Amino acid sequence: MPLLFTGFNAFGQHECVSGDADCAAGFSEINTTVSTQNQCTISVGWRYAALAFGRKLFLRGLLDDGPNECVTHEAAGDIKAMAAGDSYCLVLLHNGQLYRVQPRLQAELLFVRLEAPPRSNSGTKRSIFGIPKAPSSPIIEHIACGSHINVAISSENSVYSIPSCLHQFSERQFRVKQLQCGFEHAVLLNVNGDVFTWGNGLRGQLGQAVLRVEETPQLVEALAGIKITQIAAGGWHSAAISAFGDLYTWGLNCSGQLGMRVMKPGGLLKEPTVYPLPQLQDLPECGCPQESRGSDDCAPLRAFAGSRHTLMIRQCGRLWATGWCKHGQLGKRLQNLSYLDSFKALEGIVVNPSSDNVLCGPWSTLIFLRKLEN
Repeated sequence: MPLLFTGFNAFGQHECVSGDADCAAGFSEINTTVSTQNQCTISVGWRYAALAFGRKLFLRGLLDDGPNECVTHEAAGDIKAMAAGDSYCLVLLHNGQLYRVQPRLQAELLFVRLEAPPRSNSGTKRSIFGIPKAPSSPIIEHIACGSHINVAISSENSVYSIPSCLHQFSERQFRVKQLQCGFEHAVLLNVNGDVFTWGNGLRGQLGQAVLRVEETPQLVEALAGIKITQIAAGGWHSAAISAFGDLYTWGLNCSGQLGMRVMKPGGLLKEPTVYPLPQLQDLPECGCPQESRGSDDCAPLRAFAGSRHTLMIRQCGRLWATGWCKHGQLGKRLQNLSYLDSFKALEGIVVNPSSDNVLCGPWSTLIFLRKLEN
């Protein structure tokens, strides 16, 4: 299973295979052994990449003095997820413990002590002998971070702005399905299909009618009643896909990252740059052979977002992209363009639509490839 990369790599974050053989869309294969039996966890920042196999953590890129620097750490247990931020990389183990490490050559992997959530109305928990129980360490299930925000969600539905407890969802049936962070905002999806956002919303990235900062998670009312199955958070924009196969985008559209026209025909008048409320996208026909079987065969299934670009997988497995491509983050064949302001198919790539096999860094894209089209 090859791991393909395209985009900004000036600091040697990714070591490409010798020869730099490109696939049809202009992606290069990374020199990393990845298979379905060897679980690989990846997170990408703008100046370094984090790669984990089992307990081993590798940081590569600009760490101290120059490009191509690399450091290795060993965690206390198998690594479940990572989030590469500017100041440090969050590392979540399968046992729910959270660690962090600065992207520096001499930095250590440190345990993160989180603030205890507020006590419930049921009072202090006690043993069968009436002795108060010491609060246990939260078990973390989801992590995400951006340039100015870092978030963790516990098994008890506590929301942390690390290390402080920011909010507690009180509903027993509330379960978090997905968590994403942009530069300054967070997007949360629960298993009921409800979307919550918080953080800086001055560029419309929260999906709320009023542009402001939200300190705690707020329901996106514009999507209420629509069962959302998948979300994405870019730098200053967000995306969501519904159970009906509809794609919604909102936030900043300076580079066409919402899939909406930036300039009107003729380039004379500029369209709105910020769309505060979710916009339903009228996507082009896929054009693949499966589309003749029915419209659902090519409906949007998953969305992914970088700093100013957005990718979408359709049911047929084809990958579509829009937004900023100056660094080649939409494929090297498009690097001569500043941006795309509508979704375009990345010809030559078919991915497995049923798995998380696409990852967007701020200025890059990585793909676990299923096959190349002929």
